[in-house]
Amino acid sequence: MTRLALLVISLCLLLAAAPAVVAQPYYDKQTDKQAGQARAKGISASQAAQKVQSRYGGKVLKVQRSGNGYRVKLIKKDGRIVSVFVDGSGRIKG
Repeated sequence: MTRLALLVISLCLLLAAAPAVVAQPYYDKQTDKQAGQARAKGISASQAAQKVQSRYGGKVLKVQRSGNGYRVKLIKKDGRIVSVFVDGSGRIKG
């Protein structure tokens, strides 16, 4: 075999052995900037997403800072999109 063929095969084997990238929920950059303020008042964006996902199921699409809490948007298994507000103390509203 030529060196080029060996190089291509080696690269393919390395890429196949690499762990797959796991999809992460989208977090708004503005939310990240304000996370320190939210933690001082209560929960973080990831905690809000986790609370909503555990109650409603589905996949978290977006977490966005809203007032004194977070607006969590998720998609359920049946395709419906649900938007839920979690206040700074962790209570789910609507």
